[in-house]
Amino acid sequence: MSDKSSASSSHSLHSRGTVDVVSAAAFSATRKPPAMWTKAEEGAFLDFLLLALPSSGDGGFKMPAFNQASANLKLKFPHQRGAEKSGLVCKTKWQVLKKAYHSVIKIKCTSGFTWSHKHGAGIMDRKDDVWARFVKTHPHAKPFMMKGFEHFKIMEQLIPSKAKGSHV
Repeated sequence: MSDKSSASSSHSLHSRGTVDVVSAAAFSATRKPPAMWTKAEEGAFLDFLLLALPSSGDGGFKMPAFNQASANLKLKFPHQRGAEKSGLVCKTKWQVLKKAYHSVIKIKCTSGFTWSHKHGAGIMDRKDDVWARFVKTHPHAKPFMMKGFEHFKIMEQLIPSKAKGSHV
């Protein structure tokens, strides 16, 4: 009979040496804390982008707009939580908000779902099979199972419609 222990296997999950604790600690210490956004900061950020919209052109917002948004946030909210909301952080936040907006649009356009700005998709049963399948293909929609997207109206103004056709 052969030895079934993992020690003799070349595909073992068994540790192959010691972990350098000092370098592991240094790696986690060099990571910056995430920026913590309040609803008021998100709202002020989107209000700024709405004012900057006419100068953004057809290609969307560029880095100078995000850098200006960052400076605006520092003035309005001098005591921010988490990491500094730099231009790059603002750009990332914009991308996240766009994904959320497009997820809400998908929910609103999917047959069988209802949408409420207060209750989101209104799915009360956490084990709802239809919702589970939808979220599998649209993972950014998950937070909107039972809550709305409070920035929907301003995002609707910021993101141009992609509708095509002669009757749009």
